[in-house]
Amino acid sequence: MSKVKINSNFHHLEGNNLFQRKDAKFQAYRKKWKQWPEKLKVGKYPLFIDLEVTSSCNLKCPFCATTFRGDKIKKGFIDFALVKKIIDEGAKNGLCGVKFNIRGEPLLHPKIAEFVKYAKDKGLVDVYFNTNAMLLNEINAKKLIDAGLDRLSISFEGYTKDVYEKNRRGADFKKVIKNIALIQGLKKKLNVSHPKIRIQTVLLPDLVPYLKNYKAFWKDKVDEIAYLDYKEMKTKKTGIVNSWICPQIWQRMAVWWDGTILPCNHDDDALLSLGNAKKVSLKDAWNSMKMKSIRKMHKEAKAHLINACDGCYLRDSEINKFKKGQ
Repeated sequence: MSKVKINSNFHHLEGNNLFQRKDAKFQAYRKKWKQWPEKLKVGKYPLFIDLEVTSSCNLKCPFCATTFRGDKIKKGFIDFALVKKIIDEGAKNGLCGVKFNIRGEPLLHPKIAEFVKYAKDKGLVDVYFNTNAMLLNEINAKKLIDAGLDRLSISFEGYTKDVYEKNRRGADFKKVIKNIALIQGLKKKLNVSHPKIRIQTVLLPDLVPYLKNYKAFWKDKVDEIAYLDYKEMKTKKTGIVNSWICPQIWQRMAVWWDGTILPCNHDDDALLSLGNAKKVSLKDAWNSMKMKSIRKMHKEAKAHLINACDGCYLRDSEINKFKKGQ
Protein backbone atom coordinates (compact mmCIF):
# COMPACT_ATOMS: atom_id res chain seq x y z
CA MET A 1 0.00 0.00 0.00
CA SER A 2 1.25 3.45 -0.90
CA LYS A 3 1.58 5.38 2.33
CA VAL A 4 0.11 8.59 0.93
CA LYS A 5 -2.66 8.95 -1.64
CA ILE A 6 -3.41 12.46 -2.92
CA ASN A 7 -7.04 13.52 -3.44
CA SER A 8 -8.02 9.84 -3.59
CA ASN A 9 -11.51 10.54 -2.23
CA PHE A 10 -12.19 12.81 -5.22
CA HIS A 11 -13.01 11.40 -8.67
CA HIS A 12 -13.14 13.31 -11.96
CA LEU A 13 -15.77 11.90 -14.32
CA GLU A 14 -16.34 14.26 -17.23
CA GLY A 15 -15.53 17.70 -18.59
CA ASN A 16 -12.49 19.86 -17.95
CA ASN A 17 -10.39 18.77 -15.01
CA LEU A 18 -10.14 22.04 -13.09
CA PHE A 19 -6.67 21.12 -11.84
CA GLN A 20 -5.30 21.12 -15.41
CA ARG A 21 -5.39 24.91 -15.65
CA LYS A 22 -2.73 26.21 -18.03
CA ASP A 23 -1.07 28.67 -15.71
CA ALA A 24 2.56 28.32 -14.63
CA LYS A 25 2.05 29.59 -11.08
CA PHE A 26 -0.99 27.39 -10.59
CA GLN A 27 0.79 24.31 -11.92
CA ALA A 28 3.81 24.97 -9.68
CA TYR A 29 1.43 25.06 -6.72
CA ARG A 30 -0.28 21.81 -7.76
CA LYS A 31 3.11 20.14 -8.20
CA LYS A 32 3.97 20.98 -4.60
CA TRP A 33 0.48 19.83 -3.55
CA LYS A 34 1.32 16.37 -4.90
CA GLN A 35 4.99 16.15 -4.03
CA TRP A 36 5.07 17.49 -0.47
CA PRO A 37 2.97 14.66 1.05
CA GLU A 38 4.47 12.02 -1.26
CA LYS A 39 7.97 13.01 -0.18
CA LEU A 40 6.82 13.85 3.37
CA LYS A 41 8.23 17.33 2.83
CA VAL A 42 7.25 20.20 5.08
CA GLY A 43 7.30 23.62 3.45
CA LYS A 44 7.82 26.76 5.49
CA TYR A 45 4.12 27.59 5.19
CA PRO A 46 0.98 25.66 4.19
CA LEU A 47 0.07 25.77 0.51
CA PHE A 48 -3.60 26.13 1.27
CA ILE A 49 -5.99 27.27 4.01
CA ASP A 50 -9.51 25.99 4.61
CA LEU A 51 -11.04 29.17 6.03
CA GLU A 52 -14.53 28.78 7.42
CA VAL A 53 -16.65 31.90 6.93
CA THR A 54 -19.62 30.42 8.79
CA SER A 55 -20.54 27.19 10.56
CA SER A 56 -24.24 27.71 9.79
CA CYS A 57 -26.04 25.96 6.96
CA ASN A 58 -29.43 26.43 5.31
CA LEU A 59 -29.88 22.68 4.67
CA LYS A 60 -30.08 19.54 6.82
CA CYS A 61 -28.40 16.84 4.75
CA PRO A 62 -28.69 13.51 6.67
CA PHE A 63 -25.19 12.29 5.71
CA CYS A 64 -23.46 15.51 6.81
CA ALA A 65 -21.69 15.87 10.15
CA THR A 66 -22.93 19.46 10.40
CA THR A 67 -26.48 18.07 10.56
CA PHE A 68 -26.20 15.20 13.01
CA ARG A 69 -23.72 16.98 15.28
CA GLY A 70 -26.38 19.65 15.73
CA ASP A 71 -25.96 21.69 18.91
CA LYS A 72 -22.34 20.57 19.33
CA ILE A 73 -21.36 23.08 16.64
CA LYS A 74 -21.17 26.67 17.77
CA LYS A 75 -22.77 28.81 15.07
CA GLY A 76 -21.24 32.07 13.94
CA PHE A 77 -19.79 34.20 11.14
CA ILE A 78 -16.18 35.24 10.62
CA ASP A 79 -15.09 38.88 10.94
CA PHE A 80 -13.50 40.57 7.94
CA ALA A 81 -10.59 41.64 10.16
CA LEU A 82 -9.69 38.00 10.78
CA VAL A 83 -9.98 37.14 7.08
CA LYS A 84 -7.62 40.02 6.24
CA LYS A 85 -5.15 38.97 8.95
CA ILE A 86 -4.97 35.41 7.66
CA ILE A 87 -4.81 36.31 3.96
CA ASP A 88 -2.22 39.05 4.58
CA GLU A 89 0.05 36.67 6.48
CA GLY A 90 -0.42 33.99 3.86
CA ALA A 91 0.31 36.30 0.94
CA LYS A 92 3.65 37.22 2.55
CA ASN A 93 4.58 33.57 3.07
CA GLY A 94 3.73 31.90 -0.23
CA LEU A 95 0.14 30.83 0.40
CA CYS A 96 -1.36 29.64 -2.91
CA GLY A 97 -5.00 28.99 -2.21
CA VAL A 98 -7.96 29.32 0.11
CA LYS A 99 -11.33 27.59 0.34
CA PHE A 100 -13.89 29.71 2.15
CA ASN A 101 -15.74 26.94 3.92
CA ILE A 102 -15.44 23.90 6.14
CA ARG A 103 -18.74 23.12 7.85
CA GLY A 104 -21.32 25.69 6.71
CA GLU A 105 -22.79 27.34 3.61
CA PRO A 106 -20.53 30.23 2.49
CA LEU A 107 -23.25 32.13 0.62
CA LEU A 108 -24.95 32.79 3.96
CA HIS A 109 -22.13 35.24 4.73
CA PRO A 110 -23.02 38.68 3.32
CA LYS A 111 -19.35 39.49 2.65
CA ILE A 112 -18.31 36.30 0.85
CA ALA A 113 -17.66 38.08 -2.47
CA GLU A 114 -15.54 40.68 -0.64
CA PHE A 115 -13.48 37.87 0.90
CA VAL A 116 -12.92 36.37 -2.54
CA LYS A 117 -11.84 39.71 -4.01
CA TYR A 118 -9.45 40.36 -1.12
CA ALA A 119 -7.77 36.97 -1.62
CA LYS A 120 -7.48 37.44 -5.39
CA ASP A 121 -6.13 40.98 -4.98
CA LYS A 122 -3.44 39.52 -2.72
CA GLY A 123 -2.31 37.18 -5.48
CA LEU A 124 -3.74 33.81 -4.42
CA VAL A 125 -4.09 31.55 -7.47
CA ASP A 126 -6.71 29.09 -6.18
CA VAL A 127 -9.68 30.75 -4.51
CA TYR A 128 -12.91 28.80 -4.26
CA PHE A 129 -15.58 27.29 -2.03
CA ASN A 130 -18.21 24.56 -1.94
CA THR A 131 -21.88 25.53 -1.98
CA ASN A 132 -25.33 23.98 -2.21
CA ALA A 133 -26.15 26.86 -4.62
CA MET A 134 -29.57 27.58 -3.12
CA LEU A 135 -28.48 31.21 -2.64
CA LEU A 136 -26.60 31.50 -5.94
CA ASN A 137 -28.99 34.10 -7.33
CA GLU A 138 -28.13 36.62 -10.05
CA ILE A 139 -26.85 39.24 -7.61
CA ASN A 140 -24.54 36.83 -5.80
CA ALA A 141 -23.38 35.21 -9.04
CA LYS A 142 -22.42 38.59 -10.53
CA LYS A 143 -20.56 39.59 -7.37
CA LEU A 144 -18.54 36.35 -7.37
CA ILE A 145 -17.65 36.73 -11.04
CA ASP A 146 -16.57 40.33 -10.50
CA ALA A 147 -14.54 39.30 -7.44
CA GLY A 148 -12.54 36.84 -9.55
CA LEU A 149 -13.58 33.54 -7.98
CA ASP A 150 -11.51 30.78 -9.64
CA ARG A 151 -13.82 27.83 -9.16
CA LEU A 152 -17.05 26.84 -7.49
CA SER A 153 -17.91 23.30 -6.40
CA ILE A 154 -21.65 22.70 -6.22
CA SER A 155 -22.79 19.82 -4.03
CA PHE A 156 -25.71 18.05 -5.70
CA GLU A 157 -26.73 14.45 -5.05
CA GLY A 158 -27.56 12.72 -8.30
CA TYR A 159 -29.64 14.14 -11.11
CA THR A 160 -33.29 13.57 -10.17
CA LYS A 161 -35.62 15.64 -7.99
CA ASP A 162 -36.57 12.81 -5.64
CA VAL A 163 -33.03 11.63 -4.87
CA TYR A 164 -31.68 15.18 -4.64
CA GLU A 165 -34.34 16.58 -2.31
CA LYS A 166 -34.30 13.42 -0.19
CA ASN A 167 -30.59 13.91 0.51
CA ARG A 168 -30.37 17.72 0.38
CA ARG A 169 -33.15 18.41 2.86
CA GLY A 170 -34.46 21.93 2.53
CA ALA A 171 -33.19 22.36 -1.04
CA ASP A 172 -35.23 22.96 -4.19
CA PHE A 173 -34.22 20.93 -7.26
CA LYS A 174 -35.58 23.34 -9.88
CA LYS A 175 -34.19 26.41 -8.11
CA VAL A 176 -30.66 25.06 -7.98
CA ILE A 177 -30.74 23.91 -11.61
CA LYS A 178 -31.92 27.41 -12.53
CA ASN A 179 -29.15 29.04 -10.46
CA ILE A 180 -26.48 26.93 -12.15
CA ALA A 181 -27.79 27.89 -15.59
CA LEU A 182 -27.87 31.51 -14.46
CA ILE A 183 -24.20 31.74 -13.47
CA GLN A 184 -23.13 29.86 -16.60
CA GLY A 185 -25.19 32.27 -18.68
CA LEU A 186 -23.68 35.27 -16.93
CA LYS A 187 -20.18 34.00 -17.70
CA LYS A 188 -21.04 33.84 -21.39
CA LYS A 189 -22.67 37.25 -21.33
CA LEU A 190 -19.63 38.80 -19.63
CA ASN A 191 -17.22 36.81 -21.82
CA VAL A 192 -15.34 35.28 -18.87
CA SER A 193 -14.42 31.68 -18.08
CA HIS A 194 -14.46 31.98 -14.28
CA PRO A 195 -15.52 30.63 -11.97
CA LYS A 196 -15.22 27.12 -13.33
CA ILE A 197 -18.30 25.23 -12.16
CA ARG A 198 -17.88 21.70 -10.85
CA ILE A 199 -20.87 19.57 -9.91
CA GLN A 200 -20.04 16.92 -7.34
CA THR A 201 -22.13 14.29 -5.64
CA VAL A 202 -21.36 12.24 -2.59
CA LEU A 203 -21.53 8.74 -4.09
CA LEU A 204 -24.28 7.41 -1.86
CA PRO A 205 -24.89 3.65 -2.22
CA ASP A 206 -28.16 4.10 -4.15
CA LEU A 207 -26.39 6.32 -6.72
CA VAL A 208 -23.64 3.86 -7.65
CA PRO A 209 -25.60 2.14 -10.49
CA TYR A 210 -26.54 5.47 -12.07
CA LEU A 211 -23.21 7.21 -12.68
CA LYS A 212 -23.73 7.15 -16.47
CA ASN A 213 -27.09 8.86 -16.09
CA TYR A 214 -25.53 11.38 -13.72
CA LYS A 215 -22.83 12.24 -16.26
CA ALA A 216 -25.32 12.51 -19.12
CA PHE A 217 -27.60 14.86 -17.19
CA TRP A 218 -24.83 17.31 -16.23
CA LYS A 219 -22.65 17.10 -19.33
CA ASP A 220 -23.87 20.32 -20.96
CA LYS A 221 -24.62 22.22 -17.75
CA VAL A 222 -21.26 22.50 -15.94
CA ASP A 223 -17.52 22.61 -16.60
CA GLU A 224 -16.63 19.47 -14.65
CA ILE A 225 -18.53 16.47 -13.29
CA ALA A 226 -17.14 14.63 -10.28
CA TYR A 227 -18.02 12.56 -7.27
CA LEU A 228 -16.71 12.16 -3.73
CA ASP A 229 -16.42 8.90 -1.84
CA TYR A 230 -19.18 8.29 0.66
CA LYS A 231 -17.86 8.32 4.22
CA GLU A 232 -19.78 6.85 7.12
CA MET A 233 -19.85 9.67 9.68
CA LYS A 234 -22.39 8.65 12.29
CA THR A 235 -20.08 6.17 13.99
CA LYS A 236 -16.34 6.43 14.53
CA LYS A 237 -14.19 3.34 14.14
CA THR A 238 -11.29 3.58 16.54
CA GLY A 239 -8.15 1.63 17.28
CA ILE A 240 -7.31 0.89 13.62
CA VAL A 241 -3.56 0.42 13.18
CA ASN A 242 -2.42 1.22 9.64
CA SER A 243 0.47 2.86 7.80
CA TRP A 244 -1.79 5.27 5.88
CA ILE A 245 -0.43 8.83 6.14
CA CYS A 246 -2.79 11.79 5.88
CA PRO A 247 -1.75 14.17 3.07
CA GLN A 248 -3.46 17.16 4.67
CA ILE A 249 -0.83 17.67 7.36
CA TRP A 250 1.75 18.32 4.63
CA GLN A 251 -0.42 20.55 2.43
CA ARG A 252 -2.91 22.65 4.33
CA MET A 253 -4.36 23.96 7.58
CA ALA A 254 -7.89 24.82 8.68
CA VAL A 255 -9.29 27.80 10.55
CA TRP A 256 -12.83 27.98 11.94
CA TRP A 257 -14.90 31.17 11.86
CA ASP A 258 -13.96 31.91 15.49
CA GLY A 259 -10.23 31.67 14.76
CA THR A 260 -9.57 28.12 15.99
CA ILE A 261 -6.55 26.74 14.09
CA LEU A 262 -6.56 23.04 13.19
CA PRO A 263 -4.07 20.80 11.37
CA CYS A 264 -6.77 19.53 8.98
CA ASN A 265 -10.41 20.05 8.02
CA HIS A 266 -11.63 16.79 9.61
CA ASP A 267 -10.99 17.56 13.29
CA ASP A 268 -14.66 18.23 14.08
CA ASP A 269 -14.11 18.51 17.83
CA ALA A 270 -10.98 20.67 17.67
CA LEU A 271 -9.10 17.99 19.59
CA LEU A 272 -5.85 19.13 17.99
CA SER A 273 -6.34 22.87 18.31
CA LEU A 274 -3.16 24.81 17.59
CA GLY A 275 -4.39 28.06 19.13
CA ASN A 276 -6.43 30.93 17.78
CA ALA A 277 -5.57 32.86 14.61
CA LYS A 278 -6.52 36.11 16.34
CA LYS A 279 -3.45 35.67 18.54
CA VAL A 280 -1.26 33.00 16.92
CA SER A 281 0.31 33.22 13.48
CA LEU A 282 -0.44 30.33 11.14
CA LYS A 283 3.26 30.12 10.36
CA ASP A 284 4.03 29.43 14.02
CA ALA A 285 1.19 26.90 14.22
CA TRP A 286 2.35 25.12 11.04
CA ASN A 287 5.90 24.81 12.39
CA SER A 288 4.92 24.09 16.00
CA MET A 289 6.15 21.14 18.04
CA LYS A 290 2.57 19.85 18.10
CA MET A 291 2.40 19.71 14.30
CA LYS A 292 5.84 18.11 14.14
CA SER A 293 4.67 15.46 16.58
CA ILE A 294 1.50 14.77 14.53
CA ARG A 295 3.53 14.32 11.34
CA LYS A 296 6.07 12.11 13.11
CA MET A 297 3.37 9.80 14.46
CA HIS A 298 1.82 9.46 11.00
CA LYS A 299 5.21 8.55 9.52
CA GLU A 300 5.66 5.90 12.22
CA ALA A 301 2.19 4.36 11.62
CA LYS A 302 1.01 5.59 15.03
CA ALA A 303 -1.81 7.86 13.84
CA HIS A 304 -4.29 5.74 15.81
CA LEU A 305 -2.66 7.10 18.98
CA ILE A 306 -3.64 10.68 18.04
CA ASN A 307 -7.04 11.45 19.53
CA ALA A 308 -8.43 13.26 16.47
CA CYS A 309 -6.94 10.89 13.88
CA ASP A 310 -8.20 7.78 15.66
CA GLY A 311 -11.68 7.39 14.19
CA CYS A 312 -11.21 10.09 11.53
CA TYR A 313 -13.80 9.60 8.76
CA LEU A 314 -11.26 10.27 6.00
CA ARG A 315 -8.68 7.90 7.47
CA ASP A 316 -11.26 5.15 7.92
CA SER A 317 -12.55 5.61 4.36
CA GLU A 318 -9.09 5.44 2.81
CA ILE A 319 -8.07 2.37 4.82
CA ASN A 320 -11.32 0.60 3.86
CA LYS A 321 -10.70 1.29 0.16
CA PHE A 322 -7.28 -0.36 0.46
CA LYS A 323 -8.80 -3.40 2.15
CA LYS A 324 -11.30 -3.72 -0.70
CA GLY A 325 -8.50 -3.52 -3.27
CA GLN A 326 -9.52 -0.12 -4.65
